[in-house]
Amino acid sequence: MKRLNKVLLTVALALFAGAAMATGNLSVNISEGEGAEAHVRVTNAVESQFEMEIRNMNNDIVYYKQIQQPLKLVLNTYDFSKLSDGEYTFTVKLDNEMNRSVLAVKDGDVKVVDQTKQVDPYFGMNNNQLNISYLNHAANDVMLYLYDGKTNRLIHEDDLGEEFAVNHAIDLSKLDSGSYEAVLVSNNGVYAYEITLN
Repeated sequence: MKRLNKVLLTVALALFAGAAMATGNLSVNISEGEGAEAHVRVTNAVESQFEMEIRNMNNDIVYYKQIQQPLKLVLNTYDFSKLSDGEYTFTVKLDNEMNRSVLAVKDGDVKVVDQTKQVDPYFGMNNNQLNISYLNHAANDVMLYLYDGKTNRLIHEDDLGEEFAVNHAIDLSKLDSGSYEAVLVSNNGVYAYEITLN
């Protein structure tokens, strides 16, 4: 019986990993063009509606566009010559994925300073077991916290490590009925998931 439970747990984790791996297909490539031009190539495995925005250092939106027609590929050239010197963030959003690039504009030139990718984690309940899958693009430490919904008291904590593909399960069957909150914390963000146990 123990062997069967172990096999079932392995299969379940593999399925959840597959669900997480099905996302993460958004790709953004930015190359520096002539002077203050930046060439942007956005791709996805399936036709999608992308959102693109550029924000200045004060977090003001200086450009926003939502692609209405689903596409697999978007090619654009952006001219930053009319913008003041400084850093700008160029963000592409698609469902639960986001790619953020930091661009530095100085004296009529634009340079790509940094790029980060973020995919929201997958949370799911199955027979009082909480399953989590997360693509850790930043390769930094990921923590998981479980809080009692009534008292906000921390009742469980796990260090999920720095692996790229994080898959984790917690058995909640010994907890009392009620509400709980799972919180996954990484360098890319804080993600909360509400749980109700009957």
